[in-house]
Amino acid sequence: MAKGLFARAIEESGSNISATLRTLAEQEKDGVRFAEAKGAHSLADLRAISWKDLMTPVTVAGGDAPLRFGPVVDGHLLPALPHEIFAQGKQNDVPELTGLNKDDLGGGVPHPDTTVEAFEKSASQRYGDMSGAFLKLYPAGSSNEQAGLSQNASARDQMRTSMYLWALNRAKTAKTKAYTYYWDHTLPGPDADKYGAFHTSEVPYVFNSLAKSDRPFTDADHKIAEMMSSYWANFATTGDPNGKGLPHWPSVSEKPGMTMEVGDKTAPISVAGSKAKEEFFTEFFAKRSPVQRP
Repeated sequence: MAKGLFARAIEESGSNISATLRTLAEQEKDGVRFAEAKGAHSLADLRAISWKDLMTPVTVAGGDAPLRFGPVVDGHLLPALPHEIFAQGKQNDVPELTGLNKDDLGGGVPHPDTTVEAFEKSASQRYGDMSGAFLKLYPAGSSNEQAGLSQNASARDQMRTSMYLWALNRAKTAKTKAYTYYWDHTLPGPDADKYGAFHTSEVPYVFNSLAKSDRPFTDADHKIAEMMSSYWANFATTGDPNGKGLPHWPSVSEKPGMTMEVGDKTAPISVAGSKAKEEFFTEFFAKRSPVQRP
């Protein structure tokens, strides 16, 4: 439905190989559960509820998390799962730029609080018969500090590898280029040590809008904002983020196995730190992702 309405696409907060969306039938069932929890029996009843009451989270019986609503494969606006659309070559094929942040959702945190025992248990639950190989690559060690370091490293490597595999899958039918990034700069302020390079922390730099905030920005922050906003403006203009005076940002096809680290350091880096780690996560996603299965 959006064909012809955009010439490039930027997805901040990353793209990943294993993302799945709910079907219309699944979401409709949750919609009914949501309405029942609010005491509503019709659309009119729902519309009569105040916005505050409507926004109060709902957890249904047997659930351990509130109901959430998001994109749905409804057969109309979104006719199929994204990976199916790409496999069929039916996507709106435009240049794409996508990336994630060092301390983004599902990634690392500035101060991990895991323990050796908790980290090993989590590895066993998540990776199953691959947990032994995982712990060799990311050892829990004999201290909680080491376990925390491994937790952060593995989370970040996994996210970057998943994004890279998404780009490889995209490339099977796309004729346009894809560029990926990894944002590492901490937004300064009283909460900097607590949150690090958190979700959306790159946005003020992308729009070069630091003047709109009272955070204690330095000359380094302004230089990063000039760089980031130039990359984004170049991409919006030409479909390529590169330009005069900027560190070269290779596309995924130009430098396989790499992504562009931006912020404090601006240069291509390995998606997982080592080939062995990249191969581990590639195998892991192949076992669990519908995109990777034959």
